[in-house]
Amino acid sequence: MRAAFRLALIACLAAPASAQFSLYLVNGGVEQPAPAVLDLGGVYPTETASALFRIRNTSAQPASLDLLQARGPGFAVTGAPALPAGLDPQRSFDFAVVFQATATGSYSASLDTVGASVLLTARVLPSLTVQVQTPAGAQTLGAAGVDFGSVQAGGSVARHFTLTNFTGFVLTAPGIAVQGGAFTLASPPPAGKVFQPGDSAGFDIVFQPAAAGAASGALAIGDRTYPLAGSGLPVPLPHPALAMQLAQAQSGQNGTVSVGFDAPAQTSGTGVLTLDFQPLAQGATDPAIQLGIAGRSISFPVAAGDSQANFGGQATVNFQTGTTAGKLVFTASLGGATDQKSVVIPAAPVSIALAGGKRGAGSLELDITGYDNARSIGTVVYTFYDAAGNALGAPIQVDNTADFAAFFASSNDGGNFLLRAVFPVSGDASRIAAFEVQLTNSAGMADTGRVKF
Repeated sequence: MRAAFRLALIACLAAPASAQFSLYLVNGGVEQPAPAVLDLGGVYPTETASALFRIRNTSAQPASLDLLQARGPGFAVTGAPALPAGLDPQRSFDFAVVFQATATGSYSASLDTVGASVLLTARVLPSLTVQVQTPAGAQTLGAAGVDFGSVQAGGSVARHFTLTNFTGFVLTAPGIAVQGGAFTLASPPPAGKVFQPGDSAGFDIVFQPAAAGAASGALAIGDRTYPLAGSGLPVPLPHPALAMQLAQAQSGQNGTVSVGFDAPAQTSGTGVLTLDFQPLAQGATDPAIQLGIAGRSISFPVAAGDSQANFGGQATVNFQTGTTAGKLVFTASLGGATDQKSVVIPAAPVSIALAGGKRGAGSLELDITGYDNARSIGTVVYTFYDAAGNALGAPIQVDNTADFAAFFASSNDGGNFLLRAVFPVSGDASRIAAFEVQLTNSAGMADTGRVKF
């Protein structure tokens, strides 16, 4: 009586443990109690069939799952956590049962878990196996189909497909066709060919997109259709190559710049040529540094077949070096590619454009026009002469460093300046027939030469 009572007690205690978990079949996101028998259907050799399951802890207490396996050739459990797996009350996890086999015939397995068991069945039908050669190696063609990757529009890429008879039967290849304008058969496929066991034959499919964007198609082999996909990339524009023509790298010069291409353009687009100025004197600006008619940026259209940029019907565009020392940086941009070249305009002695003077009532006025690309004029020396060419007194030296520094700091006109000097005269001003002015900056000295009134 004691032994019987103990066995009965053990049986009563064991029952709730097996009822803690429930097994469900998930189809289209909807779960239903797992059936006693589930047929995964018929597949061809090396094709896969699968079913999605869910296990839930239906008790009010945490529980540990220590059994989940598919017992039978060709069947495997995937996506399940490592066992034992703890589940809180009402918590669940999903897993799949996958079937794959090479030999034809009927297969079965038992899916076992705590408190539930499902008999799984599947069939491998006599058929040729289709494989595709990918960068990662040969792969059996499945429901996902083949992605040919990205190809430049107008270009092409091919994939090799193989039909193999892995069965012990003599099989005939079914009809083979390709759909989708970007996908074509490179040669006649082996449709209708008789395959002895172990025989193989192949064919190629070419993906050639005519334009940029996603492309889709399909490969039909007998009663199976496999999706084909690929993407066309835009045809790239050529890389620009700058060329400059400048007689002398100095201020006050005109030059030209052109933009060639590393290859004739295969498509149309728009490029941009820009001129950037990096002044030697910090903060200096110079509107005289220009690209084209005005400004420092100009766009150029590109048409298929062009081998260089076209600027309003001209192969070159003019630029001016201005009146300020620094670096001129030219950049050509086209289709994401750039080329850049620069020219350094060094500091130079003052450039004198015009010097003149006039006599007034008891005074002399001297006007000097020019530019100082170093923006650093300091000492100015004035010398006056009589009609015979003799100097009248000692040269007059004036330190204008502070005056010019203040002028250039507030000027937005590059290195341009107008120097107006007025000298009082006592006595007969008509005796003063000419003058000469020397201006010195950080790069050297410049002289007006002798200028007559």
